Amino acid sequence: MNTRKYNTDPEVLLEQGKAIMSSTDEARFHFKVFAVNMVLSGCPVSQISAMAGVSKVAITGWVKTADEQGFDALRPRRRSGRPSKLSAEQCAAIDSAILSDPKDFGFKVWDGPSLSSYISSTFGIRLSVRQCQRLFHDLGYSHIRPQPYPSKGYEDSEEREAFKKNGQK
Repeated sequence: MNTRKYNTDPEVLLEQGKAIMSSTDEARFHFKVFAVNMVLSGCPVSQISAMAGVSKVAITGWVKTADEQGFDALRPRRRSGRPSKLSAEQCAAIDSAILSDPKDFGFKVWDGPSLSSYISSTFGIRLSVRQCQRLFHDLGYSHIRPQPYPSKGYEDSEEREAFKKNGQK
């Protein structure tokens, strides 16, 4: 049993250590190799699993992979995926267009349909409205629209109706 008095809560330290082990691809590779070495040294998989916060199935899978294909097979592979239709320069141009007034481009507001239309006419690339909504998110924008009248804070209904009639001032 560990009798050391810790300055920091051991559970907090353990969580930080787990985060470090999974922070980069190289760290994950070293962690997997370390876990396999612990199993090969005779440490029970259940104990390693409990300490590291990884399932027993994952650890036994790493041992099997290392046994059959060697430790290099534990390195993370580059994940494939569909390449982006837009280049980095095109994304930068879209970002600067979004920052400007949408009326300059013939739109009332920047939203999914207007961005889809802008990209199609400017770059000749067809993106769906949903993909354009994702692009807004990827560029760091959120979906917030101005309200035509205040939703809260005006308990006086006369003041609220006046705001609706006269608009924002």
